[in-house]
Amino acid sequence: MVETGLLNAVLRGLVTGSLIAAGALSLSLLYSIARVPNFAHGDMITIGAYLVLAFNRPGEIPALPDTAGLGLLVAAVLGILGAGALGVAYELSIFRRFRAREADLVTMIIVSLGLALVLQNLVIFLVGTKNVKYDTPNVQSLNVDVYAGSRLTVELTQRQAGEVVTLASWGYAWVLLVAAVLAAAALGYGVYRIRAKESGFDTVHLVPPWVLGVLTALTALVVFAILLRSSPGPTAGAAASTRVTAGAKDVAVIGLTFLAMFLLNVLLKRTKLGMAMRATADNMSQARVKGVDVDRVQLVVWVVAALLTALAGVLAGWFASNLTPTMGFDLLLPIFAAVILGGIDSPYGAAAGALVVGLSMDVGVFLLPPGFAAYRVAIAFVVLVVVLLVKPEGLWGGR
Repeated sequence: MVETGLLNAVLRGLVTGSLIAAGALSLSLLYSIARVPNFAHGDMITIGAYLVLAFNRPGEIPALPDTAGLGLLVAAVLGILGAGALGVAYELSIFRRFRAREADLVTMIIVSLGLALVLQNLVIFLVGTKNVKYDTPNVQSLNVDVYAGSRLTVELTQRQAGEVVTLASWGYAWVLLVAAVLAAAALGYGVYRIRAKESGFDTVHLVPPWVLGVLTALTALVVFAILLRSSPGPTAGAAASTRVTAGAKDVAVIGLTFLAMFLLNVLLKRTKLGMAMRATADNMSQARVKGVDVDRVQLVVWVVAALLTALAGVLAGWFASNLTPTMGFDLLLPIFAAVILGGIDSPYGAAAGALVVGLSMDVGVFLLPPGFAAYRVAIAFVVLVVVLLVKPEGLWGGR
């Protein structure tokens, strides 16, 4: 029997990091621009998840009629938009009023804690404490079995009617595989150097040169894998084997999170509103003097943050097939760890920190004895402390 190994733990870590990243992006955005250390962030995630539930399975909410719900995709769009409307309410009814009174940081922390208690108890009052889940079709996972022997053999398998069925298999000679990896890495590095040199290493890019380099290397590696595949080798005498289990949920969580990161990058770096947001983050008073409508910027920030938290909520609820009133609070500590690790003033650093936190949690659980599984979040904080001892400003070191 093929057991899951380190590669599977890495994939799980990327998925966990992606779930954390959506919340970390919005938390960093609120702090860097609105200057609010939002302790209600976790409960905003919960609210977003339950707003989607209201459209997907309205019968699970006692206050709503027990009628047929919408498909998860449509419900998610409507629920996320509803969360954006709540972002407007948070800003206009609460935080703008305290900002007008020039409330200090401690006051803002207390206000956000109060909002967190209100939101959490509102969910419990309306829905109760029972676990619920979205109405969505079951997603079949695909296993990638890798055998290392005289050649590398890869098999795609799937459990069907209780039996593991091999869908496809192919092999690679080690020499060709190493050459393909080196060629893909060289090609990716070349694209990075050319792109960075064309416009200067310090230029603000829509897509950073290192991202283009990584995407080029991965694309080249996939092409090489398709072109160089041949008949599989024997698997019975393989020196090592491992299994990676992936499905549509994994792809969707990672893909949608990175799409959200890209769209946020476009907003911040390629629009006038984004320029106003960055100017406000640098110096709110000076931005106001130069004609920036700071109140409008703050309103947009809260809307964007609410949209991102709702995305995190629906992805977390769908991936775990479980919604609870404390689901957002359970994510809050890893989110804060990611933001601090990446640099609290940098949304991009927060996303990078989220991936580090996610990988450290799942890879750490895999590498440590089984009894340490309950300490996933603690493992992330150990990594946080170690990194901050070396680089106190965080991985990104500012915007």
